[in-house]
Amino acid sequence: TELDVEQGGNQATIYSTVTKACLAVSRCTGITVWGIRDSDSWRTGANPLLFDNSGNKKTAYTAVLNALNAGGTTNPPTTPPVTPPTSSPTPPPSGSGCTAAVSLNSWNGGYVATVKVTAGSSAVNGWTVSVTLPSGSALTGAWSATNTGTTGTVSFRNVDYNGRIAAGGSTEFGFQGTGTGPGATPTCRVG
Repeated sequence: TELDVEQGGNQATIYSTVTKACLAVSRCTGITVWGIRDSDSWRTGANPLLFDNSGNKKTAYTAVLNALNAGGTTNPPTTPPVTPPTSSPTPPPSGSGCTAAVSLNSWNGGYVATVKVTAGSSAVNGWTVSVTLPSGSALTGAWSATNTGTTGTVSFRNVDYNGRIAAGGSTEFGFQGTGTGPGATPTCRVG
């Protein structure tokens, strides 16, 4: 079969989620799209592909590339999000530390969180992010990080492939849970 997603506010998110889902299944060896540019698709009016009619990369292309570059296996959400993502910004890092910002996709009874870890003015070789989950919330899975704990304050440590971050660079990991997602800004420390 082939994949195409009608262009809209969540096209990039859907392409990214499908890519992460494929990475999580060892038998998934590829994703096929029917054509390169939107004008190549039989669904031309829906603009369903990764490049626009002129051959320019769309946001969906970047989302797929980012998911592939994150590598490893992932645990995609089992319930589709029903609210738009929100983001908790953190102040820019000073010196050689790191910061973390969380984006949530929530639905009644659960959530998926994507956490962006950003290095300060010096490269990072290993990081740990701590997130406080609200009362009644529980972590059910994580990808691209190893967690310690499932309720209260939960710590996430980098895995082999994403511990080194160039100065000013970033990486992402994610987790899903039941209840309400974290509302406070996560903390990040190097090491």
